[in-house]
Amino acid sequence: RRACMAGVARCHIISYRDDCALLEELFTHDGNGTLVAKDDYEQTRSASIDDVGGILELIEPLEREGVLLKRSRELLENEIRQFRIIERDGRIIACAALYPFPEENCGEVACIVSHPDYRGGQRGQRLLQEIEREARVQGLDRVFVLTTQTAHWFLEQGFEERSRDALPAQKQALYNLQRNSKVFFKSL
Repeated sequence: RRACMAGVARCHIISYRDDCALLEELFTHDGNGTLVAKDDYEQTRSASIDDVGGILELIEPLEREGVLLKRSRELLENEIRQFRIIERDGRIIACAALYPFPEENCGEVACIVSHPDYRGGQRGQRLLQEIEREARVQGLDRVFVLTTQTAHWFLEQGFEERSRDALPAQKQALYNLQRNSKVFFKSL
């Protein structure tokens, strides 16, 4: 702590009892020891065009599995301002997007993803809270989500299941019957 207060950005405390500790600390992303940092090691922020590659890397496995709809690089570049990310030591480890439908006073929460190595740390909840805050700032009074596999998580976050007729007309027109996504809404 004293080193950080004296201007050292990060200090790594590594056990001398583990023969591989230093190698793991040097050559793995999360290391082996304890990190003491002056600044936030993990931060939530709006995504920028420079984050497109990291977001694609994060979501592509779920796109291949059919959990998420496929997004091209071009589409993601055009929609990057809708995304919030969590970055850990320069690596994007979670993301989420808000697509507003201001004419219907609601917004779609989409593409909530956490890297498998970082699940269970409430990052999804943090991103959802950020998205909900942004929706309120935009004057929206509710958000909705379409999901095929994570209905239980959205119920735990206060969403309620609705019929697809509750979706904004523009979203209803794009609804994919083959995916048969469940529709959930949450009042803000």
